[in-house]
Order: sequence, then structure tokens, then C-alpha cells
Amino acid sequence: MSRARSRIPLVRLAARNALRHTRRSALTAAAIAVAVMALVFFQSYIRGVVDDLLDTYARTESGHVRIRREGYAAREHFLPAHLNLRDVTELVSEVARDPEVRDVVPRIRAFVLVDGAASNRPGLVLGVDLAREAGYLRPAGMVAAGRLPAPDRAEALVGERFAEKLMVGVGDSLTLLSQTAYRSLGGLRVEVAGIARTGVSYLDASLVVLPLGQAQVLLDLEGGATELVVFAREPEGADSLAAALGARLGSRMGPLEIRSWREQGPLVHLTDLIGVMIGAVMLLLFGMASLVIVNTMLMTVLERKREYATQAALGMRRGDLVRQVVMEAAVIGLAGALAGAVAGSAVALWLERVGLDFTSASRTLELPFESIVHPDWRLGPALGMALAGMVVAGIAAVVPAWRVARQPPAEALRG
Repeated sequence: MSRARSRIPLVRLAARNALRHTRRSALTAAAIAVAVMALVFFQSYIRGVVDDLLDTYARTESGHVRIRREGYAAREHFLPAHLNLRDVTELVSEVARDPEVRDVVPRIRAFVLVDGAASNRPGLVLGVDLAREAGYLRPAGMVAAGRLPAPDRAEALVGERFAEKLMVGVGDSLTLLSQTAYRSLGGLRVEVAGIARTGVSYLDASLVVLPLGQAQVLLDLEGGATELVVFAREPEGADSLAAALGARLGSRMGPLEIRSWREQGPLVHLTDLIGVMIGAVMLLLFGMASLVIVNTMLMTVLERKREYATQAALGMRRGDLVRQVVMEAAVIGLAGALAGAVAGSAVALWLERVGLDFTSASRTLELPFESIVHPDWRLGPALGMALAGMVVAGIAAVVPAWRVARQPPAEALRG
């Protein structure tokens, strides 16, 4: 009975001690709060960056699966118009039949020489179905001045920095020269209907968006496209979707290259590596916070060794003394971790709403990276960080608690 009674007040005693030594408790709780706050925000921010990279890459470049003519990938740096998909209507319908396909959109990519008001510049033509691309390329959201091109008119949406280089604005005319699907020279004169601000550096500096029909005229590719971009219902299943489409289409639709976004470049694999790096950084931050907590708890315990010696002299068992110190650290850790999680969440949620502006930095990056980054806060990871902060505080107190528990009470009282 006495053993049971000796253990009953340990949590209450630990909480009372934490409140009694407010300065020491506040110092330890602050160390934990700062660490947890930094981790909650850092995790939300990195998740936002990675999600933005993947989303922008999928929308503007790869889709989740991309279908092109066989041999195109080996010559992709040249954007060869002669390796194209003729009359894509049947192929689009066949791909769309797969239940894992959310949508499939045809696109034309081609290098062009653009003749502006005062100079000639190389550029990138992107021919798209403006209506179907509303949820993917999002051309309406790009318009910084003017309007979207009319689908049935020779009009273009020009990247903001590209328009500056060409010294043209809304209402001016451009002449586009490009290699056609038959390897001859094709040309098209267009009116600048709008100026585009994509937030992606290399696109703003080179992009010319044309209605799909006008791009087909430029490349002499009536009814065709250079690629089909497939968006999956579940992006994680892109590899299996690419394999299923390859097996089903086979050679019936001509020799095709069907690749998931993981097979199209290193970016998706890079984001996987970033996840590993995030884990390593988090462990490092927790390790640094743990050292601060251990040091703080060690000072706290040693300064109170007479108090603990008195408890031991009055009959408190060594194990109960260790549990009391650890519980006291856990109480302080819980308070600090919750405060840090709330503060970190508040910052992350606010920035998730307003975004972080990296316009200057994005102009130097050759990545599909939008200039406004929104952290991606989630409740589960924030609670996990709070719980981890409390556990670390408790574990950090084990060493000083065991040290003081092993010291003979008489020696501690004399000191």
C-alpha cells in the first residue's frame, strides 16, 4: 500500500515543481518551444516548396504521363516537330478510356525565331487548347495585361520579360518562324493579345502561347500535336499508369514513347532526396535542442540536489525520484512543445494565406518554380512535432535524474 501511495502524487508533484521554479522552467520550455516552432514551420515550408515544384512541373512540362512519338526523347533538346502525333483525336479518346486517367490534353512545343519591334529573339511556342488547359496550364491566371488569345484568331500571349526584350506590348504584331512537321520553314504573323506572367523564370523570358489551331498552322500539323500530356487521378500511380497505357496501346497507335514523370527527368527523384534531407535536418535540430535541454535539466537538477536528497532521506525510492525528475521535464516539455507548435502553426498558416515572395530569387532559377511559395501546414505533423518535443524533454532528463538519484543523501546534504 505504501508503495502505491508513494507513486500516486508523482505527476502532481512534478507539475508543482515545474511551476515553483518558474525561471528555470521557462528557460527549458523556451528552448523546446523555439525548436518545435522552427520544425513545424520548416516542415510546412519545405512541403510547400516541394508540392509547388511538382505541381508546376506537372502542369507546365510533364503531366503525370507524357506520350510522344518514338525517338522524341533522344532529340528533345531540339523539340523536333517532324516527330509528332498525327490526328490525335483517336489517341486522346483511347487514352481517356483508362479509369485512372483524369484528363489528357494535346500540346505543341516548338522553338521559334520571333521578330519583334526592334529585335529578333529565339523563343518557345506552346500551342494549347485554352479551354481544356484552364485547370492545368491555367492560361487565364497568367494574363498580366491584355487578354487571352481568341482560339480562331492569329493571336498570342507573350511572356512578360520576353515582351520587354522584343519591345512589344498588347496590340503589337510579331512574326514567328519555325521548322514545320515536314522540316520546311513555316511562318505566322500574330497579334499580341496579352502579356503573360507565369512566375516561372525561364517561361517568362521565352514563352509564346498560341491557340492549338494556330500552332498547328505554324507547324503545318493539322489535327496533330507534338505530345499528349496525361493527368492521373492519383499522381503516385503514374508509373503503373504509364505501363498500362504502353501495354494497351502497343503498336496499334504507332510507335510511341509513354513515360511517367519520374522517367522524364531528375526533378521528381530530386524531391524524394529532399525528403531524406529534411529528415536529416530535423534530426539535427532535435539533437541540438536536446543538448540544450540536457544542459538545462542538468543545471536544474544539480542546483536542487539538496531537495532531492531530502526526499531520498525521507524514504523516496531511487526509481520514484528518477520518474519524478523525468515527469517534471515532460511537463515542461509538453508546455514548451505546445507553445512552439501553436506559434509555428500560426506563422505557417499566415504565410500559407499570403505566401512568401521569391520573385528576385526565382529569376535566377532554371526550375519550374513559382515566385510565390505557400507553406503547406498540416495538423498531423504539427501534433507530431509537439509530441516529439515532449518525449525529447523527458528522455533528456534521464541522465541528470539518474545521476542525482545515485548520489548518497548524506553526501548531497553536506554539499
